[in-house]
Amino acid sequence: MTATLTPRAGKIDDIRREDDSRGYERDETDSLHQLGTLLLTMAERDDARIPAGRRARRTLAEMAPNYVRPPLLFFNLPVRAADDACGLCGFWTCRCPAAAVPAPPPSTAGTVR
Repeated sequence: MTATLTPRAGKIDDIRREDDSRGYERDETDSLHQLGTLLLTMAERDDARIPAGRRARRTLAEMAPNYVRPPLLFFNLPVRAADDACGLCGFWTCRCPAAAVPAPPPSTAGTVR
């Protein structure tokens, strides 16, 4: 008689069964959320003890009400030479939309100083 062997995953199958038997596990973001809630509760409780005009300013809007922050990113494209490849698309004959590319400076190759 010949015994038929059926393929099994072995150790991996055991690990999967053990993990499935534990059920749903919470992740670490739950504890972070609980900490944030605790800190907010503590701040509100402590603020209630401080007189209205004596509370410390905490946000930029409270510290400087009319302050306008400058933008973090500046989209200034470097001006490229007329005889150079496009810095955006990399082609010698630019394939970018006309609104996205600044005009190249006039060529000074033929002028004598």
